[in-house]
Amino acid sequence: MAITSAGAGSGIDLESVITASVAARKAQLQQPITIKQNSTNITLSRIGQLKSSLSAFTDILDTLSKPGAFNKRAINITQNKDDPVLAVESKSGTSNGQYNITVNKLATTSRQEGIFDSSTAVLVTQDGQLTFKAGDKEFTVDVKAGDTLQTIRKRINNDGDNFGLSANIVNTADGKAKLVIDSGVSGDGKDLVISGSTTELQNEFTNKMAETQQASSAKILVDGNELNSDTNVFDDVIQDLKITVLRVSDTDSNGDLKSNKVDITTDKTSVQETVQKFIDGYNALQSKLTSLGKRNSIVGGVRQDDGGALAGDSTTRAISNFMSNLITTPSDTSTIYSTIFEMGIKMDNKGQLSLDKEKFGEVVDKNFDQVAGLFGGENGLAAKLTTGLKEYTKTGGLLAQRTDTLNADLRSLSQKQATTNEQLVKYEAALRAQYGSLDALLVKMNNSAAALSALQISSD
Repeated sequence: MAITSAGAGSGIDLESVITASVAARKAQLQQPITIKQNSTNITLSRIGQLKSSLSAFTDILDTLSKPGAFNKRAINITQNKDDPVLAVESKSGTSNGQYNITVNKLATTSRQEGIFDSSTAVLVTQDGQLTFKAGDKEFTVDVKAGDTLQTIRKRINNDGDNFGLSANIVNTADGKAKLVIDSGVSGDGKDLVISGSTTELQNEFTNKMAETQQASSAKILVDGNELNSDTNVFDDVIQDLKITVLRVSDTDSNGDLKSNKVDITTDKTSVQETVQKFIDGYNALQSKLTSLGKRNSIVGGVRQDDGGALAGDSTTRAISNFMSNLITTPSDTSTIYSTIFEMGIKMDNKGQLSLDKEKFGEVVDKNFDQVAGLFGGENGLAAKLTTGLKEYTKTGGLLAQRTDTLNADLRSLSQKQATTNEQLVKYEAALRAQYGSLDALLVKMNNSAAALSALQISSD
């Protein structure tokens, strides 16, 4: 019978000796690899955190650098808040101003109605077409022999070329069916016209329809000037403002329509919130850079294991220095303020920013354009920070290159791990061969000793 365990022949626990020897050799060979793998994985994780923090801040900067990012306007309208007359939205480039607006009339769509004996009875006995036209919009619906009013309604509403026209059936108290067709198109002169291709369609459909509402335009007065719109939206009739009329203006005691005052001012609160987002994003990134780049401290001559995963890394220092240098370097985008620190922004001894809201509010009141110019625009502080920071986060950028290098290191370490595993297998095989020979020798010696002992006993 073959011996399956080292020492089985001699009775000596050689298996434990082999196991201990292999474990010692494994620790010697693989411990440095494992330590390096763990360190590399931690570095990769922290670089991922850094990329995430950079992206969060550049997202804020992207918003700040867009045109009109600082052009925040507060709009106040003298009207019943529960039943407003109009809504006003500002766009990029909106200027402060005051306007008196009166809504004289809302825009209406064209509507036709017709009474039919039944919605389910056959309406036509031959194929044909119905054509619907409102202004410059037009579409045609096929009508089939045997179609009912319900069928025709579905064909109208489901037609892929329908420009927004809607058809509905109302069952009347006397058992008849009223077809209501709304064009969905407003504006003076854009009344709905319905025509049938056959005499039957003309007699049984179009001749029964009558206009109950004309299409008309909305009409408003802006500081006494009458303006018209095909819809209830007046876009850019006041530069960079969008006005949506909701109802006709109220009347005074004489029955005359009253104007609604629209007051457009700089929205200091929104501007402050925008700048505060910049400060919060800047501080968060600097804190992350400080945490990642912190070196191990020494207490009582003993090194403390409290450093960051990127301690001593030049990348964190480079990013931090770039940011602090840029915000302290005089800007050429403002003729009054050279840096943000002249606007009520402060920096403490840890590099963290804070906002003096009172001082900043005064700056916004006096020189709003200068604030917007220094922070925003394609050459402002936000855009310059974005350009510099994205060199680290972009595809093929500095952090991507660093990540590629670390991943290559991990692949190399994995290969070393595989190589050491092979070495350990060979080492164990060599030990088993060595101890197997020793075991056989001990067995032989034991057998010889036993034979000699037997001979001695026999001679006695």
